[in-house]
Amino acid sequence: MSSLKAQKALAPQSMRVDGTARFITDKYVAAAAPVAADTIDFRIPGGSELCTLEFYLDDADTGTAFVFGVGYRAVDSSSSLATSAAYFAAAGQTTGQAGGRLECSFKPIKFEEDVYIQLLVGTAPAGIAGAPEIHMIAGINQIGPK
Repeated sequence: MSSLKAQKALAPQSMRVDGTARFITDKYVAAAAPVAADTIDFRIPGGSELCTLEFYLDDADTGTAFVFGVGYRAVDSSSSLATSAAYFAAAGQTTGQAGGRLECSFKPIKFEEDVYIQLLVGTAPAGIAGAPEIHMIAGINQIGPK
């Protein structure tokens, strides 16, 4: 299992702690096809109340095998925050097979610490052509950690 990182996933994230809303955008560009149990990680800063989450995927599979779920896990591996592999979208999402938009449906959730929003690969793509991109757009309220 590999943790594949989006372009901003290892960079510090800002948090104004004044309740203002903002969007976090990031993308992952595939150089090779992910394998089953890989995660594609996008960072959300601690203190965020995550309200909206969307993904725009290019055709990331030369066949029709690619399926995934969308959840979260703590950035800090020693955290007590329980990982959720499918909080935002259940396993079996097929949007990456031909490309398109995945709009996640969930109740707003506040994270007290930095987390990775993760796409957890269930079935690997049959192959990829070119360098398909996965874009994440997350709408948050900047409340700040307790």
